[in-house]
Amino acid sequence: MEKFNHFYQKILPYFILLYFCELVLAVILYFFLPENVPVHLGLTGVDAWGNGKYIIFLLPCSLILFCCICRAELIEQKYFLSPPAATLMKMFLCVIQLLVAGGSAEYFYILIRLALE
Repeated sequence: MEKFNHFYQKILPYFILLYFCELVLAVILYFFLPENVPVHLGLTGVDAWGNGKYIIFLLPCSLILFCCICRAELIEQKYFLSPPAATLMKMFLCVIQLLVAGGSAEYFYILIRLALE
């Protein structure tokens, strides 16, 4: 379990870096996107559109905040008294981070395609 804790502490900054890059990309894409942008991705692709380009900043900002909340020392010190429970929660959060990173990358791929049209 200690190996996973070390792995989790090492991988979390990469998630933050990915989301910060997405935030910079959102600033750049803001000037090239139409007013209606996708706001939700389903299994079959975009299934909801929203009015207002500012929506594209919501995803990277909320994911950066999520990464800061998921810091390993915060989880151990504040929320769990037993180390096994904290490690299981970190494993769960790592899986969630991986899934969300894939989804956010797909979302920005769709935004880039939309901006190039």
